[in-house]
Amino acid sequence: MAEYSLDKTHKLCSGRAIDRLFAEGKSQVAYPLRMVYAPSMRREGRPVQFMITIPKKRIRKAVGRVLMRRRIREAYRLNRGLIADENCRADVAFIYIANELTPYSLVERKMQRLLAGLPELISKTVEK
Repeated sequence: MAEYSLDKTHKLCSGRAIDRLFAEGKSQVAYPLRMVYAPSMRREGRPVQFMITIPKKRIRKAVGRVLMRRRIREAYRLNRGLIADENCRADVAFIYIANELTPYSLVERKMQRLLAGLPELISKTVEK
């Protein structure tokens, strides 16, 4: 059961890392999610750290933003096993880009698509 937990070490909290992610990162879109990713400079800790952003401009009510954040977090938690490569060290931000609430099944499918391609995208970024 511990393999499905999401503790603080999974979350991207460092202000410097977040600034670097959005300044130097590349993005991939699978509507309704946009993934911004960048190789991580960390030597220890989790291979991939993530954050979730739901813009107030897209979903005006806080209840809707919290609901979508929970759906995205759950989809990530259950499907992060698709990033099987331990050498794939990355910082990732998931940004919700739809203007309305999306069912969990669609969010999960798009999350699977994004996470399956992440190791290859990171390896291309590191090689350049």
